[in-house]
Amino acid sequence: MMKQILHYISICALLICAAACEKEDTFTTDSGSVLAFSTDTIAFDTVFTTIGSSTKRFTIYNNNSDNVRISRVSFRSGGTQGFRMNLDGQYGTTFTDVKMQKNDSLFCFVEVTVNPQDKDNPVLIDDQIVFTLESGVSQVVNLQAYGQDVIILKNYKVMEDETFTAQRPYLIRGALTIDTLAELTIDPGATLCFHADGFIDCYGTLYADGEEGLITFRGDRTDKMFSYLPYDRLDNQWKGIYLNATSHDNYFYNVDIHSGNYGIIATDTATTEIKLEMYNSVIHNVGGDGINLTNSLATIANTQISNARGNCVEIFGGKSRFSFCTIAQFCPWTADRGHAFVFYNAFQSNEDGKTYYLPLEMLDVTNCFITGYDKDEVYGTPLEPTDSLKPVFNFKFTNCVLTTVQNEKYQNFFVNCTYTEADAENKSNFRTIDTDKYFYDFRLSESSVARGKGANIDNLLDDYPYDRMGIQRKPESIDVGCYQFQ
Repeated sequence: MMKQILHYISICALLICAAACEKEDTFTTDSGSVLAFSTDTIAFDTVFTTIGSSTKRFTIYNNNSDNVRISRVSFRSGGTQGFRMNLDGQYGTTFTDVKMQKNDSLFCFVEVTVNPQDKDNPVLIDDQIVFTLESGVSQVVNLQAYGQDVIILKNYKVMEDETFTAQRPYLIRGALTIDTLAELTIDPGATLCFHADGFIDCYGTLYADGEEGLITFRGDRTDKMFSYLPYDRLDNQWKGIYLNATSHDNYFYNVDIHSGNYGIIATDTATTEIKLEMYNSVIHNVGGDGINLTNSLATIANTQISNARGNCVEIFGGKSRFSFCTIAQFCPWTADRGHAFVFYNAFQSNEDGKTYYLPLEMLDVTNCFITGYDKDEVYGTPLEPTDSLKPVFNFKFTNCVLTTVQNEKYQNFFVNCTYTEADAENKSNFRTIDTDKYFYDFRLSESSVARGKGANIDNLLDDYPYDRMGIQRKPESIDVGCYQFQ
């Protein structure tokens, strides 16, 4: 009797398993049982031709009470548009007999590499992923990307005078080296995109006059870290611009330098020769110093230098003049950020550890707004005199708005300056400081302390009648910094 019962139970179990397997292997042909998708369109940001995109993902859902079989998954174009996909861990352009159990889901990953278009402007590339069900129903997910032809340069050397035009962006990998006797001219409207290892190594002259159109130096990533955060708003996307000791007469007008490891580093040069002139420009979001000047002759005016993990401006000796500059240290990535503006008359070498005297022959800062989160954003350290050395440490701040600690010893070096407290409210001086989306607009707010604090010292309005945005300054109410309130 027991053997018969066990035999009966075994037969029942086998029948139940067979029924379950049969149910698992049964797929509906009902045309009403369709798939759902997490999105109907996958849109890529501008993609440089021949350079692969980042990877995007969407999810396929079978929300039906029955199993669904996808007879075919393929690109509408047959894969000729440069898109490619990975479906449930398998890479290809076409898949067949894809089974989805009820209430199941699959991931699909999509990339694109756009072929050269021989066009100066971006070209829309589109395609569709077509899902054909066993029922005969077809569903699609749209794919879109803009392909941009670029001029690719790898470890490129400018050996004689050369011009980069605005016709197409430049994609630079490794060093863009300017030889000692060469001048690289960058036309208005040009864009230079640097890979992570890209930088300018200048021994000669870099001339970037963007008066008729903004010149941009940036990283080469055009995608987003998150839906609200482009990589272009982050620091350390490329290296920066390095002006070597032999480099001279470098000129920047209406340029935007952002997202590098540093902005501009200018190394030791005789102060009888112009190292750097920069006007109506921006250096923003860098991983080190914004501008670093060592024993250089430099003029910076109508320029915004902001958000550096290092110092926004760092000066070792030399002769420098800053007029109508906004220097704002609101670096969001670390509390261990540097100051907005620091200056010294000595330099400690990383190679031998020795301190080298570099006379600060002149530092003239006029009508500048220098501020940030910390209580002492303006920081000067002189070399102590000895019996044999009377170090030169000449500086002057005139009609500036400063977030710093006042020092009675040097109060005569600060003329008609306005001082602000250091706290989070300093950001209310500007239109937008969004530390969630890393979006900054350093134009003045209506309540900004910088309004009306400037003066026409040495007839500066003759040289700078307009602010960085082209707004005319008002002689009766001159705002401090590179932006006149409007």
